[in-house]
Amino acid sequence: MQTLTAHAAKDIRIEEAPLPERGNGVLVQIERGGICGSDLHYYNHGGFGTIRLREPMIRGHEVSGRVIEGPGFQGGELVALSPSRPCGTYRFCQAGHQNHCLNMRIYSLGHALPSHPRRVGNRGH
Repeated sequence: MQTLTAHAAKDIRIEEAPLPERGNGVLVQIERGGICGSDLHYYNHGGFGTIRLREPMIRGHEVSGRVIEGPGFQGGELVALSPSRPCGTYRFCQAGHQNHCLNMRIYSLGHALPSHPRRVGNRGH
């Protein structure tokens, strides 16, 4: 698969990478992606705030595509992927309000390494 990978400020490359293992999640063929503010910060400054590139990072977390395979989905189904991964632990998550999670992680922002998922969980996780 092709990736858009940031190596440093002003150094973004289209690269080949192995197709990730699906695990027990859903495999999606990405067809469209947006450029968000964090992408611009990584390109222009090598990060944002105190978060800096520490290794090459696959960019693009605002994407949509078609399901290739996965439980609960039809092959070819159009989907939009949420890069948000709530912690599931604290009060908002426990109350069913994961969108208000105070410990939210966003794929491809560099909060944790590796900065991009190789395995994606099932819908709703």
